[in-house]
Amino acid sequence: MRVLITGAASPLARAIADSLRTDHQVSLTDREEISTDLDFVRSDLGHDEATNALVHGIDAIVHLAYAPRPNDGENEWLDINSRRHYNLLLAASEADVSFALVISTLDLFQPYDVEMTVGEHWQPQPNTSPAQLGAHLAEFTAREFAHSNALDVAVLRLGHVVLSEEVTEQAYDPMWVDQRDAARAVSLLLQKQETPDLRRPRSYHVFHLQSVSDRARFSSERICNALEFQPHYSFEDGV
Repeated sequence: MRVLITGAASPLARAIADSLRTDHQVSLTDREEISTDLDFVRSDLGHDEATNALVHGIDAIVHLAYAPRPNDGENEWLDINSRRHYNLLLAASEADVSFALVISTLDLFQPYDVEMTVGEHWQPQPNTSPAQLGAHLAEFTAREFAHSNALDVAVLRLGHVVLSEEVTEQAYDPMWVDQRDAARAVSLLLQKQETPDLRRPRSYHVFHLQSVSDRARFSSERICNALEFQPHYSFEDGV
């Protein structure tokens, strides 16, 4: 597949690209220049010919809706995940891109009591931070494209993305997920889309992913069953 990954300057985007590059043709985009040996196009995701050209010939898009930079202003990140995200999906639908995967966050469910068994069908409860509102807007926009039969869409809500070896001395976080497990899940989700059935209506799926342990804040059972996948890093030795 020809896969376009947005937010290419983020560590998670690079991990996803590394996971996909062996089996797919990977392109990257961001609003700032980065150094990479993969195809890269700097883009502001405007409603213009440049965005149309960006998605031309692409089979799938992976949009990172929860990777704000420290210097991003509130309006900037909300704009990326509303207006610019809409521009990207509109161009994709008109270019016959078959699949869009939105990387979101399980932080949208933090307000629920820790004793509740929160699943993918529960309603998000975003706070007023630009990062959470942006992710929520990106999910909403992508869902509308699926419901209008314009794109197949999946949302992957991640826990707190880390590298396990870098948090060994830190207090255990029940929402940790290793960056490599997240990248592997993205790869498996794309594999599921390689032979779409053009006769059926467009689909919309939501998955939750974090480490799997008795102390985990949220369940990853649905994605593990759907992809026959088990996160490798459980952080069971966390303090």
